[in-house]
Amino acid sequence: MKASSRTLMWTHIIFIALIVLAIVLFIFWGSGAEASNVLLPVGIVVVVGISLIYSAVFKYFSTEVKGKTESGNPYHKFFFAGTNVLTLLLTVIGIFGGLFIYIEHGNLFQAVGLVVSIIWIAVFLRYFMWAVYNYNINYGLTDKDWDKIFEAREMAKMGYPVNPGEMEGPDKNPYRSQTFGLPPGTVRGMIAFTLLFGGLSLLIVSFGSEYTANELALVRQQFEFFETAFLMMIAFYFGDKSLKYLQKRWSRPASPAAQGGPSDEQQQPRPFTNQLDEDDMDFVEEERSFSHSEDEEKRPFLGKMREALSVKAPVKDEDKPRGMFVQIRDNLFSRVLSDEEIEKALLHLEKDEQVKLSMPVVKAIIAVESSGRGHLPDGKPKILFEGHKFWQWLEKAEINPKLLEAEHPDIIYEKWTTKHYKGGTGEYDRLKEAKEINGKDDKNIQRAAIYSASWGLFQILGENLEHYIRGRVQPDKVAEGNPYFYKDVFDFEKKQEVSEYYHFLDFLEFIKTKTARGKRLIDYISEDNQGNYDWATFAYGYNGRGYKENKYDVRLKAAYEKYVIQYGTTTTPLHRGGFIPIIDAGHGGLKNGKYTTPASVGKRYKFSDGTQIYEGEINRKIGKILIEMLREAGIACHDLTVDTVEDVSLKERVDQANTLFAKNPNCYFLSIHSNSSTKALEGEGNHARGFEVWTSVGETKSDALASIAAKWYKHDFPEFKFRQDMSDGDEDKEKEEQSETFYVLRKTRCPAFLVENLFYDNRLEAEFLLSTQGQRRIARCLFNIVREIHYKFHA
Repeated sequence: MKASSRTLMWTHIIFIALIVLAIVLFIFWGSGAEASNVLLPVGIVVVVGISLIYSAVFKYFSTEVKGKTESGNPYHKFFFAGTNVLTLLLTVIGIFGGLFIYIEHGNLFQAVGLVVSIIWIAVFLRYFMWAVYNYNINYGLTDKDWDKIFEAREMAKMGYPVNPGEMEGPDKNPYRSQTFGLPPGTVRGMIAFTLLFGGLSLLIVSFGSEYTANELALVRQQFEFFETAFLMMIAFYFGDKSLKYLQKRWSRPASPAAQGGPSDEQQQPRPFTNQLDEDDMDFVEEERSFSHSEDEEKRPFLGKMREALSVKAPVKDEDKPRGMFVQIRDNLFSRVLSDEEIEKALLHLEKDEQVKLSMPVVKAIIAVESSGRGHLPDGKPKILFEGHKFWQWLEKAEINPKLLEAEHPDIIYEKWTTKHYKGGTGEYDRLKEAKEINGKDDKNIQRAAIYSASWGLFQILGENLEHYIRGRVQPDKVAEGNPYFYKDVFDFEKKQEVSEYYHFLDFLEFIKTKTARGKRLIDYISEDNQGNYDWATFAYGYNGRGYKENKYDVRLKAAYEKYVIQYGTTTTPLHRGGFIPIIDAGHGGLKNGKYTTPASVGKRYKFSDGTQIYEGEINRKIGKILIEMLREAGIACHDLTVDTVEDVSLKERVDQANTLFAKNPNCYFLSIHSNSSTKALEGEGNHARGFEVWTSVGETKSDALASIAAKWYKHDFPEFKFRQDMSDGDEDKEKEEQSETFYVLRKTRCPAFLVENLFYDNRLEAEFLLSTQGQRRIARCLFNIVREIHYKFHA
């Protein structure tokens, strides 16, 4: 249920009216009536009850209005929604139960005693459920702490410099060995307080009661039970600490330690006069040791975690976004391997080596065999340093690793192990240590260190520069101006940071050179097999004997079958339906440096640092790249407004599209836009984000086309949000209002959909839209959409 501001307003009005009415009827009117001894307490209870319900309802609706949820954790509602209802019911039952006792028996003390008991049970239940959730589900952090962690991880994905500590969260409950997984003493403390309130309630009840001799004896037994149980729980809760403090207070009231000076133990050794003194001193030492170890163990886990979350990540001056947000662009957008780069490499492979690989095969291998992304958030390539390999390369350099092992145990060891891995940027600390073992200028040591790390998207060991990717070291070609080869091992290290394209070229060289069962790995997956790929042998050659255990061959085949649906194959091409896009670039372009869309319409944004973005110009740049890709692929298209700079009227766009559709019913309308969340033309930027696909209202053929678009946006941009509406069974959004913005969807006669490529008034997404790599990625996604529609649909 979603609540509007109007719902919230009516909630206020209704409950305030009920409270006022209850006050007038039960309290003011009842105070002068004959039955005031009944109506007055009834009125107080009713007002309190309505107020409790009002607060609960208001909290629920106000959360919905603000568009917030209590937590992204799926268990949050299970733990707290039911607890809220149960505690509210208990509180109401307690209040009305007390009222009933007061009316029936006229005993105020008994009524108050009952209310105190039941309200404590409600408080106990709420606290207990919170504690179980906080430690067993959230591992000791709050929902807000986890939100900060997930936000930091998302920012890191986007390329922002983030403190690594902000992205780290606990992976287990620090108190999992304790009762109910709660901190030591929590359960005992709750039981102690329950006994305390039980005794307090009994005491309150006794004030207003007259007892017979037998009844008084029973009450005394009850008091003794609560007293004894409470004292026992206090002893258990504080443990021997309470005895120690009491012993100090009783036996050494004016000891130097108590006065802030050195203790007796620090001044001089004390002879033990009896066994009790000796036991006490043993306890003091044990307690000191325990306290120290407890602090050491617990503070890093929760205390330091919270500290890391509360401290803003230190950002160097050169890392701060400014102007065109160069840091973000360099760290993310230009380094990701694109389909266009894959196709370029495969074309060169076919031309130079007469070996043909299909896109679905390559995409399947990347999905299964790669490490997800080839670079860390700071832009450095992913590496994993192998100490046993460094051992071997030191021996080849005629350096005895045994003499260095004790001083550098984390980077030099004879047998393979994972216990020294640090992961992420921590691996660069290990690499640096390895390079500097024998001085910073020892090239042999530096080469050995680079050889001992695996690099990039496919985690290929550097030592393969001597073996399976030796063909990538071509100093002559580098000298001739070909940047895609390496001059030497140090050039290899440098270019691993440039782009995942280098990682992909290394991978192709690796499978061209490495053999398994007498054939090159590439031969098992080439198009010479006419679709009958030997995934098992390829997986064996690439991953070793453990490929079966990890089911690499099964995963490769499954990934291929998924991608072949999206890309088609060279041996069994999909049937062409021939559906042709009419490509429209929304709004106007730049003419002599001036934006042709009027300022009154907007469609532009200027950030506070001076960065300016024009939606229409971005739409045209994306459209031009798309049309170029389509023409290279031999897919027909109509350019409606991409090559124009004028802001063509909506009616004229629709008329031109309808004319084309009348001549060829095998057309559909594709309008390219980017989004904004405000009409403001400048500012600090806004927070709305993501892609959208829009169609006209109702179930039409447009919905099928839009669903393909939604699928590809989700596939090609996993790091960005996709905004969708599933209320009608498909992912596209539908605009019912007769707004001019979607005039083109309502008035075109052909199937039509409109794409909103991110929000140009969001700082990060604006940078993506302004970057050449971002524009090419969006154009490539649109190309995938158009290509699939071209093969699958016809009029």
